[in-house]
Amino acid sequence: MPSVAIGRAQERRRRERPANPIGLLSRGVLRWLTVAFAAIFALVFAAGLATFFAASASARTLRISEFDAELDVLPDSSLDVTEIIHVQFDGTWQGIYRTIPLEYAGPGGFNYSLFLTDLGATDSDGAPLRMEKQRRGGNLQLKIFVPAADGTSREISLHYRVRNGLRFFEDHDELYWNVTGNGWDVPIESASAHVILPEGVTGLRAANYTGFFGSRAQDSHVDILGSNVDIQTQRPLTLHEGLTIVAGWDKGLVHEPRGAEKAAQFLESNWPFFVPMGVFVLMFCLWYARGRDPRVGAIAVQYEPPKGLSPGEAGALVDDQAGIRDITATLVDLAVRGFIVIEEKETSHLMGLYSNKEYVFHLNKKPTEWADAKPHELLLLNGIFGAPVVGMRNEVALSELQNRFYKNLPGIRKAIFESLVEHGYFAHRPDIVRQAYLVAAGVTGALLFLFGQYLAQHTGVQPQAFSFAAILTGGVIAGFGWFMPARTADGVRVLHTTLGFEDFLSHVEADHLARTPQSPANFEKYLPFAMALGVEKKWVGAFNGMLTQPSWYLTTGVAVFHPIGFVNSLDQMAARTGQVMVSAPRSSGSSGFGGGGF
Repeated sequence: MPSVAIGRAQERRRRERPANPIGLLSRGVLRWLTVAFAAIFALVFAAGLATFFAASASARTLRISEFDAELDVLPDSSLDVTEIIHVQFDGTWQGIYRTIPLEYAGPGGFNYSLFLTDLGATDSDGAPLRMEKQRRGGNLQLKIFVPAADGTSREISLHYRVRNGLRFFEDHDELYWNVTGNGWDVPIESASAHVILPEGVTGLRAANYTGFFGSRAQDSHVDILGSNVDIQTQRPLTLHEGLTIVAGWDKGLVHEPRGAEKAAQFLESNWPFFVPMGVFVLMFCLWYARGRDPRVGAIAVQYEPPKGLSPGEAGALVDDQAGIRDITATLVDLAVRGFIVIEEKETSHLMGLYSNKEYVFHLNKKPTEWADAKPHELLLLNGIFGAPVVGMRNEVALSELQNRFYKNLPGIRKAIFESLVEHGYFAHRPDIVRQAYLVAAGVTGALLFLFGQYLAQHTGVQPQAFSFAAILTGGVIAGFGWFMPARTADGVRVLHTTLGFEDFLSHVEADHLARTPQSPANFEKYLPFAMALGVEKKWVGAFNGMLTQPSWYLTTGVAVFHPIGFVNSLDQMAARTGQVMVSAPRSSGSSGFGGGGF
């Protein structure tokens, strides 16, 4: 019974369901039909809107019936420009846009700008018209409001003065002027230009160009009448087409900017150069405040070197650099103090056809006797003879240090500077200060270069102006950074002592030598300082005939010892040693024939 009741209920509901009005169609078919009708309705509605707006657009148009420009070339090389624009307004308008190109590529790829002043617009009755100015890239866009511009024809007069509008060459002066500009979004039915030059012009000639930007077509008629030039287009100009006039004449007619005027115009046009100029002022102030040594005392002659300073440290204190001269002077000082012996040998090659000098360093003190050696001196000894923990050699030829010793130089320089900082002579290591400014210069220059390329696209200024400004800015920071390491007050005092001692070494006169006996011991003791300070030849001059061959420098083939010859040999040894110490192997770059690019 329950199943029979259920079957009757289902039959009743089926009979009561309303019939399908368009046949026995499924619900899916009905859904697709609904979507199709909606799509058709949307298309019809969109077509109606398009027709409506097209009709509205066709009912609202603007065209330039005439564009007449008068360019008066003044004796001061400026231009007085008046543009008469006849506009046909169909429909309701608020006014017109006039776009004037201002930025161009000048000589050398730098920027060339036109400078406009005294801008004003009037109607045919001379009544002023409201105008708004806006820079768009390399153009000046003027929005000129025209009241009651509804289905009427109006005459608009635009007037302005131009600086830097003429170009000057060796044999002539020239007006190269884009009369209409190429920014019009409406056609120009007729365009003309009237150029007025001062009386007495000679060698006047003219040409024209019509069409899109960069076009060389000459579709205008040119007339030269006395000191005037008239140009008239022979066809309408379509959207973004323009008229350009070129007029040239002999020099001497107008004032050509000179010297400071040209520089001022160049900087005004290439304004990114004001960035490195401003950075120069800032860096000068920073150097003046933090990069100068304090004023402490004066320099007086000193008869002994500064206490506690080695020759290498004294040389680094004077010029803020731990140069190779300071390191070779340290090597000689180690020899004088008995740490090493330097031997000079003559080496023959190709069966005696030619020979050269070889220098051999002999270790004279064991590492256990190095207690009084300074850190940079220990690094120098280890760099030549090897570290004690890995085994040291007692004899090393200079040629064996070729392309090997250079790895020790950074550590030696660092140790010299750190010693000066520990003594309180510098607040910071000079090499670190210079590196910091060098990094700042590179980062600042790179950021300015990248930002400059962005600005070049949005201002119309040539990218090269920004590129050179970025390079100059980085150069200014790096240049001032070289002079930024400053000594402390104590450092200046010791510097004065060092310079006073250098004065003594340079002027070994009788009254000076009376305070320092002329003995081989004193000569050798001060010789490394003289080498670090670059006055060894002057120092040895007072000892001629009083010295004998020192035990720490061995040589062969010299019958009679001469102090000046000895110092010359020592200088040759130092120069050759310096070359070897800084020598480094070439990096093994990949060949361009192996698939790599330039």
